[in-house]
Amino acid sequence: MFKFTTIAHINNDTTRPLVALTTRQGNRYLFGKIPEGAQRVINAVGSEVRFPKLQSIFLTGTIFTWSDIGGLPGLFLTISDATKKGIRVVGECNLLSYIVATWRQFVFRLGIDLEIINVDQNPVISNEEIVVKSIKIAPKNSAKSDVPVVTKADKVLTQIRKLASLMFPLDTGEVNSRNPESYKSDPSSKDIHTHVQLPEASKLITQQDSISYCIEFVPIPGKFDAKKAKELGLKPGPVFKELVAGKSAVNEAGETILPSQVVGPDRILPKVLIIDIPSEAYYEPTVTSYQLQEIENVGLVYHFIGDDVKFDMQDYQQSFLDKFPATTKHLISHKSITNNIIVNEKFASGHLKLKSILPDNFQLMNSDPFRPLSGSDKVGRLHALQCMGVDDTGVHGDNTNVLRSSNLSLYDEMTHSSDIAPPFETLQTRFNLLKDSAADLKDLVHVSTLGTGSALPSISRNVLSNLIRIPYQHRDGSITYRSIILDAGENTIGSMLRNFGHKDESDLKQIYSELTLIHLSHLHADHHLGMISIINKWFELNSGSDKKLYLIIPWQFITFVNDWYSLETQYNHAVDLTRLQMFSCEDFLKEGRLPEYQKLTIDEFEQAYDCGDRHRSINKAPLQPVDNDAIAQMYEAIGLVSISTVRALHCAWAYSSTFKFILDSNRDQHFTISFSGDTRPNPKFCSIGHKSDLLIHEASLDSFWIDEAIAKKHTAMIEAVGVCQLMQCPKLLLTHFSTRYGMSNNCVPKSDLSEEAKELESQLIEKKVFDIFRNVNVDQLANIDIVFAYDLMNIRYGDFNTQEEKWSLLQNMFEVNSKKRKLNEEEKDDEIIDTL
Repeated sequence: MFKFTTIAHINNDTTRPLVALTTRQGNRYLFGKIPEGAQRVINAVGSEVRFPKLQSIFLTGTIFTWSDIGGLPGLFLTISDATKKGIRVVGECNLLSYIVATWRQFVFRLGIDLEIINVDQNPVISNEEIVVKSIKIAPKNSAKSDVPVVTKADKVLTQIRKLASLMFPLDTGEVNSRNPESYKSDPSSKDIHTHVQLPEASKLITQQDSISYCIEFVPIPGKFDAKKAKELGLKPGPVFKELVAGKSAVNEAGETILPSQVVGPDRILPKVLIIDIPSEAYYEPTVTSYQLQEIENVGLVYHFIGDDVKFDMQDYQQSFLDKFPATTKHLISHKSITNNIIVNEKFASGHLKLKSILPDNFQLMNSDPFRPLSGSDKVGRLHALQCMGVDDTGVHGDNTNVLRSSNLSLYDEMTHSSDIAPPFETLQTRFNLLKDSAADLKDLVHVSTLGTGSALPSISRNVLSNLIRIPYQHRDGSITYRSIILDAGENTIGSMLRNFGHKDESDLKQIYSELTLIHLSHLHADHHLGMISIINKWFELNSGSDKKLYLIIPWQFITFVNDWYSLETQYNHAVDLTRLQMFSCEDFLKEGRLPEYQKLTIDEFEQAYDCGDRHRSINKAPLQPVDNDAIAQMYEAIGLVSISTVRALHCAWAYSSTFKFILDSNRDQHFTISFSGDTRPNPKFCSIGHKSDLLIHEASLDSFWIDEAIAKKHTAMIEAVGVCQLMQCPKLLLTHFSTRYGMSNNCVPKSDLSEEAKELESQLIEKKVFDIFRNVNVDQLANIDIVFAYDLMNIRYGDFNTQEEKWSLLQNMFEVNSKKRKLNEEEKDDEIIDTL
């Protein structure tokens, strides 16, 4: 039996549908979009997608926005971690090549053998198990032509495909160097494909046809009747194999025995259609398509219907579904009929435990109760872990394992054996976004840790993102807030929806109305793959306004943003790039600004590519002056005194930063935040952040893993505390934890901080690496208010001193995932790393 499993349906975690096909031989194929959050959901749902068995990803519909494909680069990372085998992506080759080329500035940790298969070849894939054919449907009122719209730009598109072919080199030794000094060099300085000026996407790709698929199953040979063969005078042996292979045989009487006499008829399986209607422009052409109506023996149809389609089930039934055979089963995806249940049940259970211990710092995740699936066995809605089996007897649905969890059901499971658990009703309190009274304005600063993990999204922690809301007191005494985001890992938007999406997204809309600035610390993919979605949501919720959104990002990411929106603004008309003002992190360095690299034209790149000259030193462009007037205007608009950056000790073009905000109309109260990004302990960062009010610092590992921290240019927890003390900062937020800790962390009790620092200092001296503690009074470390970050945590600056009293309780609650301290050397290699 072949099995189709719904991996993702529309909800806060994934905004597009995704279905997996498992063949009789165990091979996997994905059909649909790859939205942000896909890789985390794939981990959460278990074994339905085994990456070593994943053969191909079939992209459906069109790619109009980042939401359609934002999970793909992250999924590549997950695949490259799981298997050395390459991956095939099926779609519009020219479009996909351009999209992959826009990623050329990103730093990927691992390479992958990526093959882009053009959907125009039919069948797209044909093997001993399945045949997949594409069906392309043009939008309404499109130009009628047998010639693809993009052919005028064939030369440039060929050049871009060459560029894209260099995007995922299998040799990433220099990028992933464990040399502690490797951050001082830039591997991209010799990669010519990284420094190519892409042409405007609008000159290459305009109209897109929507891609759907027909999946046919190779007939299963009929059963061989050995008894009948013997009756016809044949002896067991090689002759039986010949008959099974379709060859005739001769018995001892000289009679010819045909395969049809001893082999049953082939078993024919019904076909499966994956139909994608991405927008209203494709609705009528799809429901009236002769291509679809002419397909015979259709047993199952998946319908992926875009958000902006005005969907009416009754009309859809009459105009389209009734055209299929009465036995055909249909599963439909549209935002109007979806069910926003909890998908990541393990994380949600841990979140509820945190809520029960720290009720003021967590709120119930935004979700809806499970709604039973349709009673009809013919038409139903798409839902995660829904299974459809296909064999020669037909299509058989199985909803046994569909996800049904809600906050209440998970809470009941968590507390069924506890007599002292608080009533569920007491957990429904919400964090007050608009709190406007405190003894000190600083105490109102709101920190929301949306993602607190590192490298890859795990079940327990999403990748890094921090939301900071800073109060401002006006002359009349009223208080409003400004919001900034520090790094935006993949699916930060999903974390925001789960944290603030309640009650028609009123809190979410409030935050986006406040959002003024997004900062990216460096180019590693786990820190920025969610940024475009945040920008798009900002434009959606601030339409009709003339206010600006400011980005403080590496100059390479400015290139990516411009390249990406060259494509997306053709379809997403809410985005107004005149309201998006971008500054390079280089502009805020106190000293040692570096120029960008010169850009090669696409023709210059192709000439070097064809000659095999693909790795050579790239010249630097002239250093451009800083636009101080524009920066001053930004400061005034946001209410900033200054922004300072310093080079982080992590990778090329990485930064640690300090932001000084004005808190009142008299301009005499300030709040200073320092953000480390990823880095080894850095005294220069302590200098620009001297006497900050709040330090947000990575604490990827604990002291036991100091060799790993040094090699990968990260900071151990106790070192981050040392940085905070040297900075003379009173409060510290620790985040960016390794996946090895699961939902726990690398907590050291306050009473042990001094001894931990002394023990690590002796190791650092022995290893002859920088010792942050040489200028630190380790006996004063316990005076710092320390908070360990968890996903979806909300805390006020004035409450930073309250988490410590719960540390032991938190450690005990998650101790099964925190096997990390006091391990002997023999245990090190056998440590269980929770990468799920």
